[in-house]
Amino acid sequence: MRVIEASELAELSARAAQLPRRRLNLNLHGEPADPVQRMVIAFEPDTYIRAHRHPAQFETFILLQGRCSLLTFAEDGAVERRIELADDATRVVEIPAGTWHSLVSGAPGTQVVEVKPGPYQPTTEADFAAWAPPEGHAAAAACRDWIRGCRIGERFNFQG
Repeated sequence: MRVIEASELAELSARAAQLPRRRLNLNLHGEPADPVQRMVIAFEPDTYIRAHRHPAQFETFILLQGRCSLLTFAEDGAVERRIELADDATRVVEIPAGTWHSLVSGAPGTQVVEVKPGPYQPTTEADFAAWAPPEGHAAAAACRDWIRGCRIGERFNFQG
């Protein structure tokens, strides 16, 4: 049995806030080969999660605390949907396989539970959106800030 106390979640967020990527996973599954991947993700407002897709896997996010926005995109990068996750709003979202998406934190200490089929499959370059700059690129922070405030139909202008 795996029990996660509030103190462990607080420590996860504190550690995430100190890391360069400003996010950290706490895996609940035992091995990357497990048939169901389950993790708590702590992520701060200044982290950047590049838009990506999982061609053969759905992905479920359950908000534990904080606020975040989940966005889905068309193939050309146009925002298709924006879902606000918060205590008084949406708490659970399941994204179909093959859907371009990204998350952005709206509050310090934001945490979600992520569940998707295993085994673990690293995201390939073909499954990162070409219109979204890679992590570490000079335009990554601008893209994150755009994701934070963009509207349906808008596109990020990246000339990678």
